[in-house]
Amino acid sequence: MSHKILDVLIFIPVIPAIPVLATWFLPWESWIPKKVPKSILGPYLLYCSFAAWHFYGPWWVEAMAAILGIVVSVIAVFDLRKARNLRLAQDWPVIHGSIVHIGEQRDDGILNVTITYTYVVQGEWYAGSGSFKFRQDKEAVRFKAAYTDGTIQVHYRPDKPEISAPDLRQSR
Repeated sequence: MSHKILDVLIFIPVIPAIPVLATWFLPWESWIPKKVPKSILGPYLLYCSFAAWHFYGPWWVEAMAAILGIVVSVIAVFDLRKARNLRLAQDWPVIHGSIVHIGEQRDDGILNVTITYTYVVQGEWYAGSGSFKFRQDKEAVRFKAAYTDGTIQVHYRPDKPEISAPDLRQSR
């Protein structure tokens, strides 16, 4: 395979990044980190780092793309692990907990609601929390309304009761 064909094959996947890089500072481009899954964005940034290296780009472009790709990929792995743990938690025993605090924080139009709770297992007190993201305020209001009585169902790990996850079935 000639170098020209190889260069074209390496360059083709980078084409979608060009308009994004050219318009990153515009206000309507802030959707990209929120809409593109981290499990796709991280490896894509690593590939862009490879393409910059292949085409002899500046070292700082290669490094920045590689660092961002690694960071986003690590975040994606932790998000996938958190989702897996929440699925596993559905099989854990359930206990009534008390809500200590419901807080909210807005980040670029996304509302993050955090529920902090306590629960008792075999006479021992434990605490936990869960954070949930909402794109629309009415969804967050409906979510918080499900917990107005101050109680929450909590799944706890039988062998390590300090590990818990809130049961969200009552809020849906």
